[in-house]
Amino acid sequence: MGNMEFSGERFMPEMNDAELEIEHLARYYAVQPLVKGLDVLDAACGEGYGSYIFSSVAKSVIGVDIDAQTVANAKEKYAQNTSNLEYLQGSIDNLSMLEDSSKDVVVSFETIEHVNRQLQVDFLNEIRRVLKPDGLLIMSTPDKKEYSDRYEFQNEFHVAEFYVDEFLDFLKQQFAKVVLYNQYLEVASFIDRSDVDREQVLYVKDSKKYNPVGKYVIAIASNGDIPESSISTVFMHHKETYLPTLDELNYCRHEAIVCREKASQLDESLNERKLQAEELERRAEELDRRMSLINELQGNFAAIENEKKLQTEELERRAEELDRRMTLINELQRNVATIENEKKLQEEELERRAEELDRRMTLINELQRNVATIENEKKLQEEELERRAEELDRRMTLINELQRNVATIENEKKLQEEELDEKVLLVGELVQQVERIPILEDEIQELKNQGIIDVLKRRFK
Repeated sequence: MGNMEFSGERFMPEMNDAELEIEHLARYYAVQPLVKGLDVLDAACGEGYGSYIFSSVAKSVIGVDIDAQTVANAKEKYAQNTSNLEYLQGSIDNLSMLEDSSKDVVVSFETIEHVNRQLQVDFLNEIRRVLKPDGLLIMSTPDKKEYSDRYEFQNEFHVAEFYVDEFLDFLKQQFAKVVLYNQYLEVASFIDRSDVDREQVLYVKDSKKYNPVGKYVIAIASNGDIPESSISTVFMHHKETYLPTLDELNYCRHEAIVCREKASQLDESLNERKLQAEELERRAEELDRRMSLINELQGNFAAIENEKKLQTEELERRAEELDRRMTLINELQRNVATIENEKKLQEEELERRAEELDRRMTLINELQRNVATIENEKKLQEEELERRAEELDRRMTLINELQRNVATIENEKKLQEEELDEKVLLVGELVQQVERIPILEDEIQELKNQGIIDVLKRRFK
């Protein structure tokens, strides 16, 4: 069989930790009567010892764990000679290797707090799926208030712990009935026979006088009836630990008394030293304050000396600057006299040029008036030329129209002459016909008689 190393996450029976062993084994032995003759799933079975405990009374037990090495060790250690016990590798949020409604009981101790909230919900859904409609869920978890908050302890393997009311609300998402049990360690008085290996004992509890809070919470949940039999148990470890522990506690109590006395003496000594230290600190602060004041005064004095030196240098610089500026002022005064003389000459020249400018402006104004007159005359001439051009256009249009009329008249005259020639020829013909009148009259008379004469009149009309 392969040797498994303890990682701190899974309990192993071979560990030399009495308290941890009592806590884990007590749960399995407490619920063992509830799985008698039933099909059981031990979800997150760990090392496999719990599934093995159930197999002694259950119809069938399947232990499921996510770690392949752990499952292999469990098979080799527990399942070889046990026909109703089987170990499978799988995750609690995916129990697809199990059929729906196939288990009477699902047990999962100290598992739910090792996964996040979403996996907790998925796990609960899978439990509901594989359980028969009236099946039992038996689940334990630490009470966060007692396990973690009370001692400000954080288990590195715990991802999401529950307070008791949160755990109850969580289970009620899938199960209508939930009963809670507390699990805790306590000093107790035992009366038993030394020659008997295993026996049932009387369990007496007075809740009015003693009602402790459990470090762990064990829940039995179902949508059917929950067994009336209680799983309240007292689990005895094989080691005799009470008297050695009591001796150790008495020794520790004595040592604590001695330590408290020494601590009291140390407190008095420390108080005196504290007062001395406070006085020394006060004097040191006063010394620091006075040294700071001296340093500040020295700094101020040095600053004043430096400022005085700077002021002297500034006065010297300003005196030199004053001399330089006075020399500059005298020179500027001479320049001003020269400039004023030049200015006077320039003003005389400007005045002369202003007079010349006035004369020329008068001439320019006169020229502008002449130009205006010429432009006005030019405008009148342009208007007259435009009027004459329009008159010329009108007359050219009239001439063109007259030419067209003359052409029309000449054409009409030509037509009239042609028509006159035709008429002359017609008259000649008429004369000839007149000469034939006597002959024609006879013919006409004959035509009248035939009705043709009217047609001819209309033709020559």
